[in-house]
Amino acid sequence: MIQLIFKYKAKAYLLFWYAFLLLIHFVLKDRISPLIFFFYACPLIVVIAYGFLVSLCLYKHKVLCIFLLCLNSLLVVYWFNNYHYKNENPPINKTISTQSIFYWNISRPDHLPLDIIFENIKSYNPNIVVLVEAKDISKTDLATFKNHYPTYQIQQLEGEMFIAVNGKINTVHYNKITRGSKSNLVNATINEQPINILITDLLANPALSKKEDLTRLLDIAESKQVDFIVGDFNTPYISYYFDAFKTQFESFHEYNTGYTGTWPRTFPILEIDHIWLNKKWQPITLHKEFHTNSDHGFLIGSYQFKL
Repeated sequence: MIQLIFKYKAKAYLLFWYAFLLLIHFVLKDRISPLIFFFYACPLIVVIAYGFLVSLCLYKHKVLCIFLLCLNSLLVVYWFNNYHYKNENPPINKTISTQSIFYWNISRPDHLPLDIIFENIKSYNPNIVVLVEAKDISKTDLATFKNHYPTYQIQQLEGEMFIAVNGKINTVHYNKITRGSKSNLVNATINEQPINILITDLLANPALSKKEDLTRLLDIAESKQVDFIVGDFNTPYISYYFDAFKTQFESFHEYNTGYTGTWPRTFPILEIDHIWLNKKWQPITLHKEFHTNSDHGFLIGSYQFKL
């Protein structure tokens, strides 16, 4: 191995970077600030593709090449088992009503994509509709929404956010978290039941740690007994800092129908848009679609109250 490193320095560097990227993905993750960029920029599918490239570059070294091909094949299986789900027939308690929530980062359009939103409200009947990067929504769009769905109470929120609930919005508290990250805590009454919804849009800079942002977000969620945390976290599901969320909340990650990536539209390899439910709720399935209106996919999560 030492002779290989000195004789084939370029190929040895390729092998070193491959091992380094695997270490980032499976061990270090986003815990060390200088290395965070690699965590965000190199999701597992990219690391796997790079690994196959390295194995081809080392084709003359048969043992090492075969080892890398086998390792990458196992990683492909691992990736598929952890980033692709089929929930065609999810378990449903027929004695409890099934509800749903619609979320979409709409990427600051000139007008709301009302045709798509209305189509999915008609199909899934969500009690909650949440939009982020919903900048300067026109009064015409708001009026059109209200005319089509008069039972919904709608509100443009600070931080370029929007919410519509099939019920009543009671209070809204805007909170600027850190470095451009923000959230809105909305208390609503839906089906005569009080619901707390925490909407967030975290800073997109991949070179900066989300530790403080996610810690403060979780503090709000726990102290305010939040039912739903939803938004653009700009953070993959495998982030180390999401582990703390899993004590009281559950993600729709494993309830996807298809691949879990939500961005970018053309090749969705990063799962940065999330819906987390308080564990008093049971996720059922997550529907996801991509449209040219946004570089993010929209999410529709179906859920039930746990008995």
